[in-house]
Amino acid sequence: MIDVALTLIRDLLSQHFKNRFSISENKVILSNLVEGDGSFPREVEDKIVFFLLKIDEESSLKNRGSFSSEMSSAQYQVKTPPLFLNLHVIFCANFRNQHYIEGLNYLSAVINFFQQHKSIAPTVSNGLSKRVEKLSFELCKTDFDQLSHIWSSVGSKLLPAVLYKISIVVFDDTPIKKITPAVTSNQQEGI
Repeated sequence: MIDVALTLIRDLLSQHFKNRFSISENKVILSNLVEGDGSFPREVEDKIVFFLLKIDEESSLKNRGSFSSEMSSAQYQVKTPPLFLNLHVIFCANFRNQHYIEGLNYLSAVINFFQQHKSIAPTVSNGLSKRVEKLSFELCKTDFDQLSHIWSSVGSKLLPAVLYKISIVVFDDTPIKKITPAVTSNQQEGI
């Protein structure tokens, strides 16, 4: 599910860039910025590179019960509650030297894209899993201490970047564990 969501975002951003800048090259890469040995992969040069920084559960939606009345008014389904995830993703402009300003332009286009598309719902054409109801995007604030920690953890020098929280709302399509009859009152004479 995570790979499908991030690949969809990559493809939508690439198409947005192609339309906006009249280019044919894909300028958006979903990849590690730095290899495990500390080297920079060649394919990420002069690109907007984005990668998954962390995953967490949306705690405000965590306390849902395991009963659902979707069967009928006389029965309840017992199933595992859905999982709501937040993906924290960094988009960075990996443009160097004379291409630095071009990178800032592309980074601005990323921000513009998410400003126009605060959420994305699944359609048949975008390939988003049937389990995902929607993806929502929120720009995150980071202070200098957080930025320093992030870039040292990534193993890179500071690059122009923007951090987004992508909330994934998951459909409740887990298997039914059991069906429980509802308690009803029988009104019988004399009772």
